[in-house]
Amino acid sequence: MTGLTDHEARERIRERTDETLFVEAGAGSGKTRSLVERVATLVLRDGIPIEAVAAVTFTERAAAELRDRLRASFEQAVREGDARERGRAEEALDGLDLAAIGTLHSFARRILTEHPIEAGIPPLVEVLDEVGSSVAFEARWAEIRGQLLDDEALAGTLELALATGVTVGQVRAIVAKLNADWDLVRSHVVGSGAPEPPALPDVEHLVDRALELAAEADTCLDPADKLLPDLAALAEWADRHPRVATDPAEVVASLVAVGDLRFRYGANKGWAGRHNQLKTDCKAWQLEVGRVLAELVDRCLRVVVHWCGRRVLGAAHDRRREGRLEFHDLLVLARNVLLNHAEVREALQRRYRRLLLDEFQDTDPIQIEIAVRIAGGAAAGQPDWRDVEVPPGSLFVVGDPKQSIYRFRRADIGMYLRARETLGGQVSLTTNFRSGAPVLDWVNTVFAELITEHADQQPAYEPLAAHREGPSVGPAVTVLGAEEHTDKPSADEVRRREAADVAAAIRQALDEGWTTEAETDERDEHGRRRRTWRRLREDDIAILVPARTSVPFLEEALDVAGVDYRTESSSIVYQAQEVRDLFAALRSIADTSDGFSLVTALRSSLFGCGDDDLFTFKRGGGTFHLLAPVPEHLSEHPVGRATASLRGLHDEARWLTPSEVLTRLVVDRRMQEVAADGPRARDTWRRLRYVVDQARAWSETEHGGLRAYLAWAQAQASETSRAGEAVLPESDVDSVRIMTVHAAKGLQFPMVVVSGLSSKPNHRRGVQLLWTDDGFAISLGKDLTTGDFADAQPVDEQMSDLEKRRLLYVATTRAKDHLVVSMHRSANGGSGTLAHLLADAGAATAKGTVALDPNTTISSVTPAGPAVRVSPPSAWEDWRAGLDEAVTVSRRRSAVSASGMEGTDPEIELSGAVVGAGPADDVEITADTPHHEADQLARSKAKGARDVEWPAWVKGRYGSAIGRAVHGVMQSVDLATGAGLEDAVAAQCWAEGVTDHAGAVRDLARSFLQSDIVQRAATREHWRESYVATVQEDGTVLEGFVDLLYREDDGRLVVVDFKTDDVSEEAWATRAAFYAPQLRTYAAIVGEAVGHPCVDAVLSTRAGTHTIVTRSRALR
Repeated sequence: MTGLTDHEARERIRERTDETLFVEAGAGSGKTRSLVERVATLVLRDGIPIEAVAAVTFTERAAAELRDRLRASFEQAVREGDARERGRAEEALDGLDLAAIGTLHSFARRILTEHPIEAGIPPLVEVLDEVGSSVAFEARWAEIRGQLLDDEALAGTLELALATGVTVGQVRAIVAKLNADWDLVRSHVVGSGAPEPPALPDVEHLVDRALELAAEADTCLDPADKLLPDLAALAEWADRHPRVATDPAEVVASLVAVGDLRFRYGANKGWAGRHNQLKTDCKAWQLEVGRVLAELVDRCLRVVVHWCGRRVLGAAHDRRREGRLEFHDLLVLARNVLLNHAEVREALQRRYRRLLLDEFQDTDPIQIEIAVRIAGGAAAGQPDWRDVEVPPGSLFVVGDPKQSIYRFRRADIGMYLRARETLGGQVSLTTNFRSGAPVLDWVNTVFAELITEHADQQPAYEPLAAHREGPSVGPAVTVLGAEEHTDKPSADEVRRREAADVAAAIRQALDEGWTTEAETDERDEHGRRRRTWRRLREDDIAILVPARTSVPFLEEALDVAGVDYRTESSSIVYQAQEVRDLFAALRSIADTSDGFSLVTALRSSLFGCGDDDLFTFKRGGGTFHLLAPVPEHLSEHPVGRATASLRGLHDEARWLTPSEVLTRLVVDRRMQEVAADGPRARDTWRRLRYVVDQARAWSETEHGGLRAYLAWAQAQASETSRAGEAVLPESDVDSVRIMTVHAAKGLQFPMVVVSGLSSKPNHRRGVQLLWTDDGFAISLGKDLTTGDFADAQPVDEQMSDLEKRRLLYVATTRAKDHLVVSMHRSANGGSGTLAHLLADAGAATAKGTVALDPNTTISSVTPAGPAVRVSPPSAWEDWRAGLDEAVTVSRRRSAVSASGMEGTDPEIELSGAVVGAGPADDVEITADTPHHEADQLARSKAKGARDVEWPAWVKGRYGSAIGRAVHGVMQSVDLATGAGLEDAVAAQCWAEGVTDHAGAVRDLARSFLQSDIVQRAATREHWRESYVATVQEDGTVLEGFVDLLYREDDGRLVVVDFKTDDVSEEAWATRAAFYAPQLRTYAAIVGEAVGHPCVDAVLSTRAGTHTIVTRSRALR
């Protein structure tokens, strides 16, 4: 396929830079390329400097990709463009690394850094990362909680709120919700003033009515009627309630207890037909009590939320004043400084003449306001950003409403639609370069049914046009579980069947050789890589799930199928068994009285003590207390050894950070080695690394002890059990990837399996805070809501349902060549699952869809191979000896620096070797040479093999910064004429931070250049800064850098080493002896490398030339 149905749109994006455009870019439509082309046109054709262009991306990864592709575009212009384009491209390349290309938060930080006074922040600010923000919040909450309990004005409201069932933990959640959206708190929570504090409701009339209803029991003709006990309970309540009227908490508790009354039974014969009406009256009374209680709860919550809102705003003010900002602070403060300061808008408009916004559907609504006000300049001070006049061409927005799936991060599709209407210039990119035609046919058919227009919530579906053909081998679209299960399986059983089908489909794809189109190393006449079809590998396949509920079943099925996999993206880190075991040991160390944690740690994989060990230890007189002495006869008992290990770590913990304690546990208890033999070792290793890294980040921010860290970690686990793992790249692992749909956003895979669609909607629990047009509605749980929450909730649920459909769209459009969709669902499981949505949209019967044979099982597609003979493990003693030898070898230095041979290398210094010249050196060491002086010289500067992490201009240079600068000059200046001396001195002094000593560097370099030895080298074949090395008899590498090497007229090689030591001319005899081993080593290595028997070595100093070696000898 060659033609592009959206060619005109792409040309408009590339050429019409004088228009403000709002681009709707469908999945896989090449929006990044369009961004690159537009920026290239702005820079190369329109002459706008790259520094005047701001490109805002959704992730750092997207920013890096955009920057790299712009660099490639400009480099191509340098090679192929005309003179004007080449000049502009070269300038763009020079400024590209400092251009404003990054995330929204980084752009906001740039604005604040440039205008700190107007923003009311210090010139230098600290932006807290996720861990730092979490630690800071816990500190703020501790302070707010103290104020909450000490505030006398709030005491009455708080007492009533607690009596209704509100907990302090829920107040913490309220503070967290308000903190996440603190920019809305002033306008929606505290702006209308403090609400009136609640008072105890007057329910005397309800008590009287209860007595009237209870008295109806006297008219019942049947003493055994089942309604009578209910009326007796009502009478008891009415009798008891007036007696608690003086205690607010008991009054509320009494009203709450009304909800437990039941009026369900009664027979017609005992009431002469009146029992139904009596029950209706009782329930109406009960509802009236509920309304009174709901009104009390509403007033309590509004007072509490208002009180919390004021504290949240105060905390935000403190962060701004102190310059310790969180990510959301950056956006709000940048928006505020633009709204309130015309001079800032004007300055930024002059600086950023063009603004480009990527992935607009998934970013914070504040983004569009920031961009519009910068584009509008000084005149953009209107309260509503939609009233700002945007100059043509200054703004370029790219997004896709069908891929808006980040509501939980404040993404607002309603804002997207309003911005599209306000800015105009709508353009659509519909050609999909990612997926094959059969996959797109299925996607268009299904989502034309699922994604339909809803005002202010969802635009109509726009189909995608294919640019690629389908795969050469294997079906493009496969459906699993097309028929619903009618045998009433449990939810877990549905997931188990689904996982088995997923594993079978993957096994079948691999065994049958399904293909994918991939690039080769060959290139066509245009320099582009050729493409060909090849068999799928395991690392070509991704299983995408909306949530992790089904992941354990998938892992089990893949294990059975023999498919390698790795679980990526977010995971329940703190709930993983190995992490729970680790924290049990940590708790027992932090709190020696916590016997439960101690026993848990002993029974864990860290110590492996069984119940029989615990029993025999206790029976033998042992105590499960970390500080209790262990009886002598139990010292070698498994429990005795384990408690001794924990007690030792407890004694050391006071001097260790939490991350160091965790590291000790992981290393000492061999947690990584134990996991190595398991089926999911890499997942375990990642989780352990993640926990230790998080603890290290916490320690750097908080500087607290073990108990404080454990409290923080517990809060992380309880408030969000899904933590994003810092997954390291594992490109060498050929395995199927299991990841969430959110984590797969922006990625593509040759084969995608969409699974886990059988779960019912997960109704949100806990504290829910919904923002209305001019206020808020909140729910803390059943019967703990504000009065308007029931009105706001349906709208929120409708938005969530539409987002679920978009989540499916994102998942299915990640597939390039093969899409496998699981529709496993139960016939009696309701119709609210994603699988039911797909079934109702005709996903199983769409054109080109293939259903997996229901009789296909893992065993039927797994080839039967020959039995593998497993050798028995070696004896423990042999294995241990081999391990010890390997550890010993690994600790041995692999390389030794020749510049340390004079005795300054730590290994030589500690070995006790003789320092100074050897008998083969021509330097005469007389009896008058002070030994203490030579010894002091040998230990004056430590030089080891330290080059690995040093900057390029420092590698091979030691000593002082001035000395390194001189060596750098001698590497670059013309030895014969000295040309370039001044520039080289300036550059090297700046690199070493010794610009104040440029004169000394210049003088030293000039003295070397004027020396006879350098002048001889300059007129002969010579080499500068040469790396030399040889392998010694013990296997280590002896290496170094030769400052200057040249060939004499008679063929001899001469090693020249520059020394900048500031000593008198008379002292150089001693100093030459000190450097003799180094020079002798250089000469020997060079002689051995070139097979030349005659290599001289000399020192070149400001005092002259000193010959050290007149004939080299082999090192061995």
